[in-house]
Amino acid sequence: MRYFLNVRTRDSLVVDDEGDEFSDTGRLYDYASQVVAELEREYPVEAADAVIVPVALEVTSEAGDLVFCLPIHARRC
Repeated sequence: MRYFLNVRTRDSLVVDDEGDEFSDTGRLYDYASQVVAELEREYPVEAADAVIVPVALEVTSEAGDLVFCLPIHARRC
């Protein structure tokens, strides 16, 4: 199944137009967790005032349903 990893910022949603295929939600969750870790490294809390800050990774299905949401820097989804 195809899933989309969209990045929520304070002001908008950066939509993943292509998505990726995953055989199960366990693999999807592992990959999404890696993406969150990369975003946390790329956008540290200290730089929050200087850049657009991602606050959550919203994973949706092909149908557009929210599958799960992972906070970035322990913020709430």
